[in-house]
Amino acid sequence: MVTKNKKNKTVLRTAVIILIIILNLAFLYFIKYQNQHLSLKDFTLNNFGNGANLLLSVLLITGILITTFLQSITFDYKSFIPFFVLNQVIIISLYASSIISLPFNEIYYFGQNGNRLFTALLFTLYFFTYLVAIFIAWLNIFKIKSVIVLRSMLNSALLMLLFLIFVFLFIVQKGNGFKDLVVNDKNNIGVVLGAAVWSNNKPSPSLAGRVDKALSLLKKNKISEIYFTGSNAPGELTEAEVALNYLKSMEADTEYVHLEKKTTSTNEQVEFIRKELSSNKDNNVIVISDSYHLVRVLEICRFHNIHIQVVPSDLVQSFEQALYNNLREALALTVFWFFAI
Repeated sequence: MVTKNKKNKTVLRTAVIILIIILNLAFLYFIKYQNQHLSLKDFTLNNFGNGANLLLSVLLITGILITTFLQSITFDYKSFIPFFVLNQVIIISLYASSIISLPFNEIYYFGQNGNRLFTALLFTLYFFTYLVAIFIAWLNIFKIKSVIVLRSMLNSALLMLLFLIFVFLFIVQKGNGFKDLVVNDKNNIGVVLGAAVWSNNKPSPSLAGRVDKALSLLKKNKISEIYFTGSNAPGELTEAEVALNYLKSMEADTEYVHLEKKTTSTNEQVEFIRKELSSNKDNNVIVISDSYHLVRVLEICRFHNIHIQVVPSDLVQSFEQALYNNLREALALTVFWFFAI
């Protein structure tokens, strides 16, 4: 009787954990689409990040079910529960951070403000604790009990590193394949994504290269209008205004140039494209940016279910600059795939 009661408690505990995992996944999807100002009606599994989120949940549920119903295995709940509970606390904190004003907005690092970096840190911790929980479950299955928490943490960190390397190589390979395949069409609209502004409101080489490419397309009649996008850091003109001033310095015609001065990130710029440009089905949107950046742009557009063409700038980078930019994009794309920020 005692054994039966113990088994019933184990089954009930397993059912509760699995229910929380399912609710956790649904809540994560809700946060992802809220981050992009989309409805869950737009949800699709035809998206790498959504599929990966589902796969992780299936792995965790499968591991827990196996350890529950195989009598030869005793599940190490003492190791599992702290990470599982911490994971739930983090996802609730993430939602709270999305609806309250954080105090880090004036801090800039890696070209991102402090609020976004803090949110990205929370998502990294969420991902790490989730992986640790998965490894604890599966190490139990293989009866690896020795220092199970340490092994799970090390395995999780290693898996995150390997995935980052995979994304880095993915960006390098795909970015090197971009070409200018735009055909002349009066409905083609060029959108120059914002980039860093240097002191004295001077465009960075990245921003200047994007403007140069847009002007080249305009002169070849491959685009009929140009939208410069991007807001500003404190004490600077907006990225869009700096781009316009740079264009004027080349004595180019600015009659067909428009400014968008409110967006502060690639995500917001894609949202601007979706709301203001792609909503007109006659428009063909041509996004102009650096090749390493366009990989993430396409993934964000796929999430938003909008079609664009991309044209890479002619930016020439040193080995160190290319390594830094591709690594930063690998981090940004990983965070976007799993958490849509």
